[in-house]
Amino acid sequence: MKMHGEQEKSVIPRTSCNILHGVFFVIAGWILFQGTGDLARRVVLFSFGLITFFRIYLTFFGLLERRFDWSEFGGVTFALFVYQVGFAFLGCNSLRSLGVIDVLAIGVFLLGGYLNTFSEYQRRKFKQRPENRGKLYTEGLFKYARHINYFGDFLWVGAWAVVGASFWALLVPLILGMGFIFYFIPPLTKHLRAKYGDQFDSWSQRTKAFIPFVY
Repeated sequence: MKMHGEQEKSVIPRTSCNILHGVFFVIAGWILFQGTGDLARRVVLFSFGLITFFRIYLTFFGLLERRFDWSEFGGVTFALFVYQVGFAFLGCNSLRSLGVIDVLAIGVFLLGGYLNTFSEYQRRKFKQRPENRGKLYTEGLFKYARHINYFGDFLWVGAWAVVGASFWALLVPLILGMGFIFYFIPPLTKHLRAKYGDQFDSWSQRTKAFIPFVY
């Protein structure tokens, strides 16, 4: 999987992924408003889908400058299908009214989206300045965790799963978290160490990898 390397627009795979994401969102909306469960829960699930659609669009076409090619297309598209259609299907018929845990989950969802998107914005602004060419970005939200953007993903997906009100939904963030820890972060660590050397070593000594101040 080519996750890193030269920056390029990758227009066709990005556009294809976003078109499919839009289709998934429409399907999810149909599922939710055909459902028989608690209306407030269905509205929240729909709102999560809407926010995620626009945030992912912004990331692809406004923030993400690195290569996004077909090797990533399948995995990202499948994940978006699970989040949009899967969580809608699992939560659309839940009769349980929104409670304190759900309200907290809404806050966590917004926090996770902020950590993911704003951290990418901060890094992009840093990389755009010519004087920072060849430098590793370790400030902003990235001073709290080396992969604070991944942690943000874990939070908003986990919160979405909680509002989905299904045991099966909760398996999704668990799998995602394990994927970050055991599959995505180790090769990225190797890549960053090889590219930035002492800059990365210094950063890794004072900054946790995934969960701020914990791991």
